[in-house]
Amino acid sequence: MKRAFLAAICASFLAANAFAQTGLAGLSPKDARSMGMGGTFRVFATGYQAFFGNPAGFAGPGTLTLADVATWGYFSPNPSDIKALVDIAQGATPQADAEATLGRLVADNGFGGGASVGLGWSGKGIGAGITLISDALATGTSYSDASLTVRNQANAIFGMAWPLELGAFKFSFGADLRAFYRLESATGWPFADLASALLSGQGYTADMAALTVNGGYGLSVDTGATLAFGPLSAGVMIRDYGYKFYMGSATVGDIVDSGAIPLNGSNAYALVPVYTAGLGLNFGRGGPVASSFYIEADDPMNFINQAKTDFNTSLELLHAGAELKFVNFIALRAGFNEGLLSFGAGIDLSLIEIDAAVFSEKTSDATSGPGRSGIAIEAAIRF
Repeated sequence: MKRAFLAAICASFLAANAFAQTGLAGLSPKDARSMGMGGTFRVFATGYQAFFGNPAGFAGPGTLTLADVATWGYFSPNPSDIKALVDIAQGATPQADAEATLGRLVADNGFGGGASVGLGWSGKGIGAGITLISDALATGTSYSDASLTVRNQANAIFGMAWPLELGAFKFSFGADLRAFYRLESATGWPFADLASALLSGQGYTADMAALTVNGGYGLSVDTGATLAFGPLSAGVMIRDYGYKFYMGSATVGDIVDSGAIPLNGSNAYALVPVYTAGLGLNFGRGGPVASSFYIEADDPMNFINQAKTDFNTSLELLHAGAELKFVNFIALRAGFNEGLLSFGAGIDLSLIEIDAAVFSEKTSDATSGPGRSGIAIEAAIRF
């Protein structure tokens, strides 16, 4: 417990010294298990998911992930839109029609996608891993005014967790330190210019080379705790807080020509901390049928204040999800992501896990409506 106390003190000192001119939202993968349950299973994450959720999950059973690969797309997953995108990718759509289709997708939902890859050990009090995440999203009211935001982040993570049992109560506390490198579009890139050049096969390389990115490295800390009593669990976590870091600028062409990425500069940034609290219920663990239910809020104080004045509206601030497992082999999932519906499923083949989800998420960008939809697919090799 002395080590846990010292870790908490260090984390508090790090947070107290955090300062930046510009705040940046953290970048996590759209992992199919979490997204299928409405964005939950972060406070109670275990195994590889603890690298993006609560580091208290490092106190759970040991899991070695040799490779975890995930991909996701931002578009409404209906048959007509999927067919339209396939036709565009195959070059079977005239350029004018393709541009009109892309403009509609951007205006109605936002359009883009991302991917992540990682490996590491999580469990028995230790978490150590490496992850790489990339995400690109175009938003706007039409094809001509659409703006593309690109974000990339590489993480090296080391954390520890400490379990404690007091009678029927099981307590876990965890913390991790993340060294990361962030590379992202300096401003919104002109989606129409890039898409038209790609569709026509002319000028895409030159257009990309002229675009500017910001890049730099930093450190951040994540902490969290969970308390379990029988089937009931409660937990809290704080992610993405740390020292300011600096990013420098370069064009894509400069990076390609020199082979060097920007490492630092004069502009100071910091990741914006995220505070999350949650409750969980688990029944039938180890049996032929197991069920889990989760409720989480990213800003607990805001939720409490909102609930006092308008309880129905406060429910839109929650992530709620459920998972039903059969013989620890097939999982069915569903959830509400701040009022928006999500579904998912998974198969565990002992060494290989495959998960998929159709998700919705809220967006602060009014030009894309109250929320956007997408799909996520994830495959992993674990021991």
